[in-house]
Amino acid sequence: MKIPPTALKRLRHIAGAENVLTDELSLSLYAYDCSLSRTRPDAVIHITREEMVSPVLKTLYQYKIPFVPRASATNHAGSCTALNGGVILNLTALKHILQINTREGWAWVQPGVITGDLQDRLAPLGYFYAPDPASERVCTVGGNLAQNASGARCMKYGGTIDHVLAAEVVLADGTPVSVSRRQGGPDWIGLLAGSEGTLGVITRLQVRILPAAKHIKTFLVTFPSLADSVQTVSDLVARGIIPRCVEAMDQITTRAVEEFAHAGYPLDAQALLILELDGKPAQIEKEEKELEEICLKNKAQHFIPARTEAERQKLWFGRRAAYAAMARLAPNVMVGDGTVPRSELPRALKKVRQILDDNHIVASLLFHAGDGNFHPQIVFDERNKPETVHVTRALKEILQACVDCGGTVSGEHGVGVEKRAVMAYQYDKPTLDLFRQIKQALDPRQLANPLKLIPVNYAEKARPAAAPDARMAALASAVLRRKEAQAPCIPIGQNTRLQTTAQNTLSTQTLARVIEIDKTNYTATAEAGVPLAALVQTLQQEQVFCALPAGKGSLGGAFCSGCMPDFYSHVLGLEALLPDGSFVRYGGKLMKNAAGYHLTRLFAGSQGTLGIVTRLTFKIFAQPVASVPVLPFVQAPANALWRAIKKQLDPNDLFPALKGEEND
Repeated sequence: MKIPPTALKRLRHIAGAENVLTDELSLSLYAYDCSLSRTRPDAVIHITREEMVSPVLKTLYQYKIPFVPRASATNHAGSCTALNGGVILNLTALKHILQINTREGWAWVQPGVITGDLQDRLAPLGYFYAPDPASERVCTVGGNLAQNASGARCMKYGGTIDHVLAAEVVLADGTPVSVSRRQGGPDWIGLLAGSEGTLGVITRLQVRILPAAKHIKTFLVTFPSLADSVQTVSDLVARGIIPRCVEAMDQITTRAVEEFAHAGYPLDAQALLILELDGKPAQIEKEEKELEEICLKNKAQHFIPARTEAERQKLWFGRRAAYAAMARLAPNVMVGDGTVPRSELPRALKKVRQILDDNHIVASLLFHAGDGNFHPQIVFDERNKPETVHVTRALKEILQACVDCGGTVSGEHGVGVEKRAVMAYQYDKPTLDLFRQIKQALDPRQLANPLKLIPVNYAEKARPAAAPDARMAALASAVLRRKEAQAPCIPIGQNTRLQTTAQNTLSTQTLARVIEIDKTNYTATAEAGVPLAALVQTLQQEQVFCALPAGKGSLGGAFCSGCMPDFYSHVLGLEALLPDGSFVRYGGKLMKNAAGYHLTRLFAGSQGTLGIVTRLTFKIFAQPVASVPVLPFVQAPANALWRAIKKQLDPNDLFPALKGEEND
């Protein structure tokens, strides 16, 4: 598109003429990221101060000019390319660590702060930032949230979504909004995680920082096959061991890394694991014995502890160098990041290897084995067009194989444009409709990183929706009858927290089944009406545990009321009934999912205003864990995000609108 001269004049007045670039060299430099996408913007604006973002976006909104937020552009999905032309907003100058508070455990940072630089600032203070993407020396904290990046420590500590406490965001129309997990209501931080700049521009973040572990021990373990290494991971999870990190590589990766980084990896092993424990010395010693026992049971050839900090760092240097090592073998590397339930890793990897062999493609396999997230790295030459088409098709088959194994097309790299089409293979139409409605609610002119995430013309391509059982169908019929009669209703479970005496309630008490307790993946799936006391008792009878207290109320109430926000990070999958009578389904037995807007976080704490949660899948544990704290029930005040999404999803206010003052 052509940017009107009057718009350019105003943008130059706001940002400074030297920061608004339209020359061919600048446009070419910002026409690509780490993917194959190549799309030329019409202008580049260097954002040098946070205060510039709102007036710049207001101007772009007025002239209907699309924009793409961008920092290091290290993603592999085309998230930072300007498909509709328009403006690239370069945020790399917003790179200041504003405040570190070790007493309360947080830091305020700008979005362009390099993740590794934050780690370097925290280390002398005895603290660390848990997310650790392999690209931490170049990727940014804001980009990590936008992609919901994770890294090797995700298995124990969680991804970026779990370590951002508050954020300042500017919506597509230029409206600044502050979001915090202390506000109550839906988890807006969680909704921003993985949104890839399609809902606005992040200008500041408050991140959680943790005391650095005083005792860490790292092990290199080799195996005669990749299947043996993967089975080892399943076995240690089943034993209740949660390592700090579990990384796996196949022989192709190992040899490429060793030639490049000289990390000390044995070249004769078909597969290796890097396992790391942290905690108290007695705990590490106990878990080391169990780890070695499990590894040897699965045919481990070598079980080698790092003897010094230098040896430990050398092992990790090799892992972080894997992409660069493969990049030496060909002009291009195409990286996937499908994720499957941990128990499905052996089957998924067998499918993936078959696809690679059938297509005669050279690729390495490395993965965050503890999370079921693996990265096929395909080497090729994009100048060879038939070869590029060939590997692109193969990667699509690999992602579809992940979905067939109960997985997702992205665990941490995002969807962007390059995985957009395969989203229709993963999700049904009602769920894709909800993604579209979220985007429409917060960006009605479709200006914020347009044409990303959501498949084009997905209605006829989407995965068929699963038919609800009789009880679910009855609940949907009741919702539709209320809608037709224009009779608002209040969803309740046990009515323990809301304690309403209203007559127009709609109960989920008939949805009271514990559907599955999966001790292989350590997940449980239960309907929303299950009483907490009965749920906890059932789990304990199966000798597994969850973070929920055995108190009053239902599972759905614990999740939706806002009284147990620390439980949100335990929830992996969700089914919900919307005001239009359709069911949406998101996630499952997945430790990570970066494909689409994080629906579990949207419905968390939503207090029955956006739909009725009917089913949840959540983490369970082999050993007792501390129960999450229970807060008093308070009707959370609405903010601009909640009101906009509420209006989009429930324009007739079937589930009564929020009361209280707006709190932006």
